[in-house]
Amino acid sequence: MSREGILMMVRMDILPEIEADWNRWYDTRHIPDRMKISGFRSARRFVAVEGEPKYWSVYDLESVEVLASEPYLQLRDREYSLPSDSFELITGRLPNISRGLYRQIYPETGEYQVPDTEFLFAVGFDVPPERQEEFNAWYNTEHIPALLQVPGLVTARRFIAEERQMPARAGKIKTAPQYVALYDVKSEAAIHHESFGKAVSTPWTLRIRSVASRRFRILGRRIYPRQSNE
Repeated sequence: MSREGILMMVRMDILPEIEADWNRWYDTRHIPDRMKISGFRSARRFVAVEGEPKYWSVYDLESVEVLASEPYLQLRDREYSLPSDSFELITGRLPNISRGLYRQIYPETGEYQVPDTEFLFAVGFDVPPERQEEFNAWYNTEHIPALLQVPGLVTARRFIAEERQMPARAGKIKTAPQYVALYDVKSEAAIHHESFGKAVSTPWTLRIRSVASRRFRILGRRIYPRQSNE
């Protein structure tokens, strides 16, 4: 985990006719350009095996200020100056792209080491202000402890949308959920295990579901970086 525990999450679909070339560009140009910038700690990309949209990326950042740094702003300016048919500008115009910036709230302390797991499970929620205290208590004291007992579920992290405003040149932050939870899992079987089903069907869980709006639920298979055994 970085000093502030900052996460940037980008979700999108892509046109089938350019999908193969776009994937190569994303892995060989888009992510490497960002990982050259001080403060980008890690980058992973996934393809959905359950849920949508099809592609999503997560970046762990050292701080929010990374996106206001001169190297990052110079990169964004260079990308904005490219021809309109470049992948940089095509990606920014995708109708369903969502880009969210988040601050880690669980666990509050401890060093996060990116595991060499194949899957990441992500859930996004919006919660009414008057129910957020209960929502957070449920997540931290019942829900996550139960999920961490599920075979194959390795880590659990929670995030809240970052309120600090980014400079316009850092790129538009489109509508994204208020809360996001990420779980590193070893296989698809983890979220279909009997103990997972019990953890997501307790009375408290059902009560929370009646007041919280789930924006997405995605299980993704990692496509960047490649598995160490590939």
